[in-house]
Amino acid sequence: MEQIKMFMDKLDCRDFKSSDFELLIKELVQDARLGKAKVEKDDIQWLHTYQFALQQFELNLKMASSTAHQGDWREVAEDISKVKQMVDEMEQKRVISNVAWNVGGLALFSIPDPAYYREYVYRAIITHVKKLYV
Repeated sequence: MEQIKMFMDKLDCRDFKSSDFELLIKELVQDARLGKAKVEKDDIQWLHTYQFALQQFELNLKMASSTAHQGDWREVAEDISKVKQMVDEMEQKRVISNVAWNVGGLALFSIPDPAYYREYVYRAIITHVKKLYV
Protein backbone atom coordinates (compact mmCIF):
# COMPACT_ATOMS: atom_id res chain seq x y z
CA MET A 1 0.00 0.00 0.00
CA GLU A 2 2.95 2.29 0.65
CA GLN A 3 4.02 2.06 -3.00
CA ILE A 4 0.49 2.79 -4.19
CA LYS A 5 0.50 5.94 -2.04
CA MET A 6 3.67 7.04 -3.84
CA PHE A 7 1.94 6.56 -7.22
CA MET A 8 -1.17 8.39 -5.99
CA ASP A 9 1.03 11.28 -4.85
CA LYS A 10 2.62 11.41 -8.31
CA LEU A 11 -0.87 11.43 -9.82
CA ASP A 12 -2.03 14.18 -7.47
CA CYS A 13 1.04 16.27 -8.36
CA ARG A 14 0.46 15.56 -12.08
CA ASP A 15 3.94 14.06 -12.24
CA PHE A 16 2.85 10.53 -13.22
CA LYS A 17 4.20 9.36 -16.60
CA SER A 18 3.07 6.65 -18.99
CA SER A 19 6.27 4.77 -18.12
CA ASP A 20 5.06 4.52 -14.49
CA PHE A 21 2.14 2.26 -15.40
CA GLU A 22 4.00 -1.04 -15.42
CA LEU A 23 5.27 -0.50 -11.87
CA LEU A 24 1.84 0.69 -10.75
CA ILE A 25 0.22 -2.42 -12.22
CA LYS A 26 2.84 -4.65 -10.59
CA GLU A 27 2.08 -3.07 -7.20
CA LEU A 28 -1.67 -3.39 -7.72
CA VAL A 29 -1.33 -7.08 -8.57
CA GLN A 30 0.83 -7.60 -5.49
CA ASP A 31 -1.74 -5.82 -3.29
CA ALA A 32 -4.45 -7.99 -4.86
CA ARG A 33 -2.49 -11.14 -3.93
CA LEU A 34 -2.27 -9.85 -0.37
CA GLY A 35 -6.02 -9.17 -0.31
CA LYS A 36 -5.57 -5.39 -0.05
CA ALA A 37 -7.10 -4.64 -3.46
CA LYS A 38 -9.47 -6.23 -5.92
CA VAL A 39 -7.76 -6.20 -9.30
CA GLU A 40 -9.10 -8.11 -12.28
CA LYS A 41 -7.98 -8.48 -15.88
CA ASP A 42 -10.50 -5.82 -16.91
CA ASP A 43 -8.85 -3.31 -14.54
CA ILE A 44 -5.42 -4.01 -16.00
CA GLN A 45 -6.83 -3.49 -19.50
CA TRP A 46 -8.34 -0.16 -18.46
CA LEU A 47 -5.05 0.96 -16.92
CA HIS A 48 -3.26 0.11 -20.16
CA THR A 49 -5.91 2.11 -22.02
CA TYR A 50 -5.19 5.10 -19.77
CA GLN A 51 -1.50 4.51 -20.36
CA PHE A 52 -2.15 4.94 -24.09
CA ALA A 53 -4.04 8.18 -23.37
CA LEU A 54 -1.23 9.55 -21.23
CA GLN A 55 1.33 8.48 -23.82
CA GLN A 56 -0.58 10.46 -26.46
CA PHE A 57 -0.43 13.51 -24.19
CA GLU A 58 3.34 13.06 -23.80
CA LEU A 59 3.69 12.77 -27.58
CA ASN A 60 1.73 16.01 -27.94
CA LEU A 61 4.26 17.68 -25.63
CA LYS A 62 7.16 15.92 -27.36
CA MET A 63 8.06 14.21 -24.07
CA ALA A 64 7.25 10.59 -25.00
CA SER A 65 9.71 7.77 -25.37
CA SER A 66 11.09 7.10 -28.82
CA THR A 67 9.09 3.86 -29.00
CA ALA A 68 5.74 5.68 -28.74
CA HIS A 69 3.91 6.57 -31.94
CA GLN A 70 0.93 8.84 -32.43
CA GLY A 71 -2.33 6.97 -32.30
CA ASP A 72 -0.73 3.55 -31.92
CA TRP A 73 -2.49 1.92 -29.00
CA ARG A 74 -1.54 -1.65 -30.03
CA GLU A 75 1.80 -1.67 -28.19
CA VAL A 76 0.17 -0.51 -24.96
CA ALA A 77 -3.51 -1.44 -24.72
CA GLU A 78 -4.83 -4.89 -25.48
CA ASP A 79 -8.56 -4.21 -25.84
CA ILE A 80 -9.66 -2.06 -28.79
CA SER A 81 -13.20 -1.84 -27.37
CA LYS A 82 -11.86 -0.04 -24.29
CA VAL A 83 -9.75 2.29 -26.43
CA LYS A 84 -12.80 2.99 -28.61
CA GLN A 85 -15.00 3.60 -25.56
CA MET A 86 -12.45 5.99 -24.02
CA VAL A 87 -11.88 7.86 -27.30
CA ASP A 88 -15.64 8.16 -27.93
CA GLU A 89 -16.22 9.50 -24.42
CA MET A 90 -13.35 11.97 -24.70
CA GLU A 91 -14.65 13.18 -28.06
CA GLN A 92 -18.17 13.55 -26.67
CA LYS A 93 -16.84 15.61 -23.74
CA ARG A 94 -14.71 17.66 -26.14
CA VAL A 95 -11.46 16.56 -24.53
CA ILE A 96 -10.25 15.58 -28.01
CA SER A 97 -11.29 16.47 -31.56
CA ASN A 98 -10.69 15.38 -35.15
CA VAL A 99 -10.94 11.70 -34.28
CA ALA A 100 -9.99 9.29 -37.04
CA TRP A 101 -9.46 5.55 -36.99
CA ASN A 102 -6.78 4.30 -39.34
CA VAL A 103 -7.31 0.99 -41.15
CA GLY A 104 -4.27 -0.35 -39.28
CA GLY A 105 -6.02 0.31 -35.97
CA LEU A 106 -4.52 3.66 -35.08
CA ALA A 107 -6.66 6.04 -33.03
CA LEU A 108 -5.72 9.50 -34.25
CA PHE A 109 -7.05 12.66 -32.64
CA SER A 110 -6.19 16.25 -31.78
CA ILE A 111 -5.81 17.60 -28.27
CA PRO A 112 -7.23 21.14 -28.44
CA ASP A 113 -6.60 21.95 -24.75
CA PRO A 114 -3.65 19.98 -23.34
CA ALA A 115 -4.34 21.09 -19.74
CA TYR A 116 -7.95 19.87 -19.92
CA TYR A 117 -6.85 16.62 -21.57
CA ARG A 118 -4.20 15.98 -18.91
CA GLU A 119 -6.65 16.67 -16.10
CA TYR A 120 -9.25 14.38 -17.66
CA VAL A 121 -6.81 11.49 -18.03
CA TYR A 122 -5.31 11.91 -14.55
CA ARG A 123 -8.81 12.01 -13.00
CA ALA A 124 -9.73 8.79 -14.84
CA ILE A 125 -6.60 7.03 -13.55
CA ILE A 126 -7.05 8.25 -9.98
CA THR A 127 -10.71 7.24 -9.93
CA HIS A 128 -9.96 3.80 -11.28
CA VAL A 129 -7.10 3.09 -8.85
CA LYS A 130 -9.13 4.28 -5.86
CA LYS A 131 -12.04 1.97 -6.72
CA LEU A 132 -9.68 -1.02 -6.56
CA TYR A 133 -9.14 -0.39 -2.84
CA VAL A 134 -12.76 -0.07 -1.76
